[in-house]
Amino acid sequence: MRNRSETLRRDSRKGVPSYLYFVLPAIILVGIILLFPIIYSMVISFFNWPQVDSGNRFFMWGKNYLDLINDHEFWHSLFLQLGFIFIAIPIELVIGFLVALLFNREFPISGVLRTLLLLPVFTLPVLSGLTWRLMLQPGYGAITYLLSLVGFDFPQGILSDKNLAYSAVIVQDIWRMWPFMFVILYAGLVGLPKDIMEAAELDGAGFFRKTFTITIPMLRPTITTAILLRIIDALRIFSEVFVMTNGGPGGNGTMLYSLYIHKQAFEFGKLGYASSMAVILIVVSVLFAFSLVRKNMDIDTM
Repeated sequence: MRNRSETLRRDSRKGVPSYLYFVLPAIILVGIILLFPIIYSMVISFFNWPQVDSGNRFFMWGKNYLDLINDHEFWHSLFLQLGFIFIAIPIELVIGFLVALLFNREFPISGVLRTLLLLPVFTLPVLSGLTWRLMLQPGYGAITYLLSLVGFDFPQGILSDKNLAYSAVIVQDIWRMWPFMFVILYAGLVGLPKDIMEAAELDGAGFFRKTFTITIPMLRPTITTAILLRIIDALRIFSEVFVMTNGGPGGNGTMLYSLYIHKQAFEFGKLGYASSMAVILIVVSVLFAFSLVRKNMDIDTM
């Protein structure tokens, strides 16, 4: 033990921090798993890179990125992806926050109910998509049958209508992911100081006043973190939409961004073109993260 401590001290005197020996394996692992695919995608995005190497791989400068500007399907998929984010995530946030407020006080079987509420989050995306596809099938789907009882009839099926299919994809994501928001917001609520709430109650503040003037402002960093994590996850949604609609109906009714990348890469074999779209996705993710963190920092300094 003493020999190891002496070795670390000698390395520190030579200018090598001793903690580097413990951090270096993690840095190498992150570099291999995370950084290498990103850098590799950036490199091949400047190439004509067919899926099968038949001697047609060559450097194209920025032509792949210029082609994206004139690709209407690219803009359509980006529009659907952003619409998905701006519709699904606010609804998930509101539901998760309301349920977190409900469970912020102990009552019988509250622990059991909290555990049961998390079950949709642990459902595999593929399984969730398949389940919703079966429930929305015309004729024998459970949801279709229940809607028919109240006067809504879909003989061709909900997933066969472009607008309804897009809405169904959003509803499926809300069902599966609002408990994720609930967990984060509930943890933030539990960590809020109780003395401030008690002081507000002594001053006569009601539930709504405490919620909007104390709870939400103090919970803002937690809300920002929850939104940021969900946006990053929503930008790469793929499996559940793939098994529900495969980008249809009509060819592109639910062709979200990640599905269009998959289509270009593995159906058309354009790995370079698909990589340029993936790089754009990384840029969009960074912009979302930067804007949310910057906005949160500006509010904290006010």
